[in-house]
Amino acid sequence: MATGCAGAAEEDLRVWLEAKFMGAPISAPVENAQRTVRVAGYWDGSQLKAFDRKRWGLLRLNWPMFETKARGANSGDFQKLQVHFKRDKRMVIEYAEITSDEGLVSSGVLAPEFGEKFQETLGDVLLLAVPSRSRAFVFPQLASDVSKYSGLVWSAYRETAYPVTVELLEWKKGTLRAVGLFEP
Repeated sequence: MATGCAGAAEEDLRVWLEAKFMGAPISAPVENAQRTVRVAGYWDGSQLKAFDRKRWGLLRLNWPMFETKARGANSGDFQKLQVHFKRDKRMVIEYAEITSDEGLVSSGVLAPEFGEKFQETLGDVLLLAVPSRSRAFVFPQLASDVSKYSGLVWSAYRETAYPVTVELLEWKKGTLRAVGLFEP
């Protein structure tokens, strides 16, 4: 484990989604989002930790360079996630629930291969709810009335110490953007 990235090993560098109100010192916007940002930080062996400004300065990286370095770790986090498909009474997949006991969902959903996992079952354009670091929901864009899942999303958001967002995100060709808000 080589260190040199402001005291964090390069393989521990991460970018993850987080609630804007959490006030991470180093963050980047999510397109159209009012409540959600991407945070720069690292995995400390037990949880995600945001860089403070001093440690960020020691990296001597701009945001795109950091995001590129973190991409491999995001992929590793994605591989650790558990995915469960929820079906209706006709056995048609309604959505996928993603969970992690380690709180890596908000990092794993930013992995480059995220969309490939759901392409065959949910389509090329995905709707994503990430209410906490340890839980997310992925919906197909087509034929989805995601508003009926508002209670599910809000419940997951309220029951965690690490809330992320109640904004509805669209994943399309590797790009995330906010497209709505789940109402309580």
